[in-house]
Amino acid sequence: MKLHPDIANLPEFTYQPGEEIITEGGHPDRLFFLKWGRVEILREGIRVAVLRTPGSVVGEISLLLETPATATVRALEESVFHVADDPLTFLEEHPKVILLVSRRMAYRLDAASKYLADVKEQLRDCSDHVGMVDGVIDHIMHRDLKKKGA
Repeated sequence: MKLHPDIANLPEFTYQPGEEIITEGGHPDRLFFLKWGRVEILREGIRVAVLRTPGSVVGEISLLLETPATATVRALEESVFHVADDPLTFLEEHPKVILLVSRRMAYRLDAASKYLADVKEQLRDCSDHVGMVDGVIDHIMHRDLKKKGA
């Protein structure tokens, strides 16, 4: 996969196996676009994803939500990233990259939604559990919006 030219022109950084690119709870001030390699995403020490697709972006959630990092990103093999050191300015100056990042986030949200629907279907006969899941999801979806006034 060929990277968008605006991304490909960013400086490259190489990470070795086991090296953390982002630490959960930290305050990353950069945006990372995978050029090649393989990294894992960990939340509270639990692997939730492995990224290996060139152009995959990490660091965008905490950047856009203005929160500490929501996960740890660790190299599983030597991995090279294009890195935006001033990510907000970079995104403001490159609207096509914003569209790419948005599409990747939408893809991940869609996959998570499909997974949630599958879990709910599996728990269909346990109505008390499904109700609990609905309540938790509703709370999660509206909690931060109320705080931000969105």
